[in-house]
Amino acid sequence: MCHISKLFSYKLKRLKPYTYLGLISLPALVIAGFLLGGWYNFLVPAFCFFIHPLINSLFSSSLPKKIPSDARRHTRNEYRGVALFFVPLIIGLNIWSLYIESHYEFSIIEITGFILSVGIVNGVLGFTLAHEFIHRFSALEQVAGYGLLLNNNYMHYGIEHVWGHHVYACTPKDPHTARINESLYTYLPRAIRTTYINAWEIEKKKNNKNQSSSFKLLNRLYIFGALQVALMLAILFTAGWKSLFFFLLQNAVAILLLHIINYLQHYGLQRKKNEDGVFEKMNAHHSWDSAFRDRSLFIFQLENHADHHLHPNRPFEQLSHHNEAPEHPAGYSFMVLLTLVPPLWFRIMNKKLLSTKINPAA
Repeated sequence: MCHISKLFSYKLKRLKPYTYLGLISLPALVIAGFLLGGWYNFLVPAFCFFIHPLINSLFSSSLPKKIPSDARRHTRNEYRGVALFFVPLIIGLNIWSLYIESHYEFSIIEITGFILSVGIVNGVLGFTLAHEFIHRFSALEQVAGYGLLLNNNYMHYGIEHVWGHHVYACTPKDPHTARINESLYTYLPRAIRTTYINAWEIEKKKNNKNQSSSFKLLNRLYIFGALQVALMLAILFTAGWKSLFFFLLQNAVAILLLHIINYLQHYGLQRKKNEDGVFEKMNAHHSWDSAFRDRSLFIFQLENHADHHLHPNRPFEQLSHHNEAPEHPAGYSFMVLLTLVPPLWFRIMNKKLLSTKINPAA
């Protein structure tokens, strides 16, 4: 096992663009689970939240603290090309899943696993890549980002995240900052509701700056809503109500996973106010980075969240770890499961939070 660990460590010294292509395994597991049938439809959740963390716990001890990207040896277009490659793959998986659902009789076990598997892929890959693209400036990446958000029926998130969360993170106004001793089950309805409300407020302020009535009709939330309704009607009339119900359920899985990740990333952290009532600047210690144990999935540098907040426009391959950022005691896979048990979460994370000596969010 020691020999395997050293070999594993050697091969992962730097993240080359094609390293991220390993994430094709997630949609492949959805298809494999369907073809094998029965409980095999749970392959994706089993891999992401049980098999993967187990493997990492066995082999992570010999791995280096950081695995930097190989961005200096590869062009931005190579990394961008790999990320864009997943867009038609994810959308294609959703079209395929809708077709399968409308043409195949599932058992209760099979449809439950199928919904979870497709939803997790859309949460892990769909939302992560959408988040990457909405921070870019090219028209292609913007379309790709909002296309993936449409695929997840959550387009307003793009507005709130860029012009809301990145402005108000770790303050009471941010719906994505979990307060200390706030359980996931209290956090989720607050975060989901306030994300939508904040998006409307942001868009309203933007439109009020322009007095043109024709410009006000271009409120992006109206456009996003029309697109989402059009997509649902298209599914209803082409695949039937059962497929639409399936689509909405796997949307719910993806959206819940998105907000669970948000819960992890700023739990208990708060920016202080100065004497003038102005919040201090966002710093690395206001975001939780992930422990190395979960980095073998290479989810587009999601674990380096602190650097993303310091440099929102920095592409994923250039993100780096900050030593001053507090770090989760385990990787995302395990931490997601930990959030589901609030007493255990509080016991572990509150102790970790106090050890960081950072002002916790009340």
